[in-house]
Amino acid sequence: MSGGIIPCPEALTVLLAAIGLGRTALGLTVIVAFSVGLAGVLVGLGLILVSARASLAGLRQCGSGQLVQWLPMVSAAVVTVLGLVITVDGIGEFAD
Repeated sequence: MSGGIIPCPEALTVLLAAIGLGRTALGLTVIVAFSVGLAGVLVGLGLILVSARASLAGLRQCGSGQLVQWLPMVSAAVVTVLGLVITVDGIGEFAD
């Protein structure tokens, strides 16, 4: 979902590679296709969130439930554990 917030460095890489290969038109076509696809995904996510607003509002109203109280902590723990696993795996690959 953060794809539309900052410029995409991959697009610059594709464009520079295409210019280096003398295929600038192909590079621009690939970047336009990527941008249209990204815009479609972001619009689709927005539409899904807007249409699910009633369900999410109902979840907020039962905010005293145990799940809603623990959900931020559980999601932070999952992200932390995944980050540690990826870091350990990367260090293991680097050491080999």
